[in-house]
Amino acid sequence: MLEYQIFFDYGPMILLGFWLTLKIVVCAIALGIPLGLLLALGRRSNFIILSFLSTSFIELFRNTPFIIQVFLFYYVLPFYGLRLSAEYVGIFALAAFGSAYFAEIIRAGIDAVPKGQLESARAIGMTDWQAMRNIILPQTLSIVIPPLTNQTLTLIKESAILSTITVHELTMTGLMVQGETFRPFEVFIMVALLYWALNETIATIM
Repeated sequence: MLEYQIFFDYGPMILLGFWLTLKIVVCAIALGIPLGLLLALGRRSNFIILSFLSTSFIELFRNTPFIIQVFLFYYVLPFYGLRLSAEYVGIFALAAFGSAYFAEIIRAGIDAVPKGQLESARAIGMTDWQAMRNIILPQTLSIVIPPLTNQTLTLIKESAILSTITVHELTMTGLMVQGETFRPFEVFIMVALLYWALNETIATIM
């Protein structure tokens, strides 16, 4: 049988973990989408070095497990004198991971706009940047919203991996409560419902 008292006794603690998850994901997305845009434009650039660096970054973060990236950020950076709290490491790792996918989504959206639009902009004297900013990117927005939404939901779920570096987000909090109560069923019902509610809310809004 369910022990309903656990929901009342440990609900506030679980909600604190949920609030930290929300803050981490919002910050990671706020960093990841602009970085993804820069990477997408860099990959399409005619400058070989810029294109190579952008492509290398994207392929590295897309083709390695997120948990390995988190460990590298958390354990390797201190060797180079960069010591950050686990929360900040989590934000930067999640932003870097997400930016690689955001970049490919944005690049695909740009490529979906008919090439004649860019050629017409050049014909009336616009630079490539003016054409991209005023003509291409506004049309790209409606194309990329659905896949960007999917990737955002993925980032929320991937944030659970940050529990492995002691970030007290939702999953880590759930593990701590489970360790105190020895009632995993009730605890992870709360955790699962909060993840579901957050993802469902974002998906509905988008």
